[in-house]
Amino acid sequence: MPTQRTVLVIDGGGAPRGALTQRLRRLGYRTLRAKSPEQAFQLVGERHQQVAAALIPPDLAVIDLAAALAALAAGAPDGILSYIVAGAGPGPEALSELRTAGLALALWEPFDDARLRFQVNRALARFWDHPQRREPRAPIDAPALFFHAGRQKGARLYTLSAGGLFLETTRPAVRNAAVEVEIPVGPGSLRLPGSVLYTNVPGNLHRADLPVGMGVAFGAVAEPALAAIRREVAQVSLGLTL
Repeated sequence: MPTQRTVLVIDGGGAPRGALTQRLRRLGYRTLRAKSPEQAFQLVGERHQQVAAALIPPDLAVIDLAAALAALAAGAPDGILSYIVAGAGPGPEALSELRTAGLALALWEPFDDARLRFQVNRALARFWDHPQRREPRAPIDAPALFFHAGRQKGARLYTLSAGGLFLETTRPAVRNAAVEVEIPVGPGSLRLPGSVLYTNVPGNLHRADLPVGMGVAFGAVAEPALAAIRREVAQVSLGLTL
């Protein structure tokens, strides 16, 4: 992850965001916190900070939300900012106002680190050179197993799509290795064949925007299993957008 890109966390009315700021830093993001909209404008205007995304509360204290967000983005080094609405889920009227302001990404409390990382990566995606994916994916923080060379290992699911998944594990299999993965989907679980596309381990090529682990591409998967995965992804994705 490019270290010069900064994520700005803006406090809401009566809801300090120090803990959220610290969570982002632990995940590897360069992060700033603004305690007011006025301070947010000041921080975004500091060119060396390279603010590229902002987490805003549902109740940001401004008169015209759309105008304020447009003005804030105009002050960013690239002239654009990506926004995530993060906080307690608001009522229908407030949701309508957020949509009218052009906002799309959401993190409704409580949210785990998988969803937090996933949404911030989405917000920053325009600044990174990542390949386009053919299948929608979603963050799903859940225990998982993978099987390789006759051994079973525990892991955690980070993201899932009908094309593959990312497993968080400190003991990933090597690239191109044949594996099987067992993951919870719906009320049950699926055991699926795959191969390791890439690993993310400490070292020169480590990507800070991903957990330590491995990306797995599925092999031949029966249509009922694919349909179950797509339903799971769609259901999770609904809670991440306005």
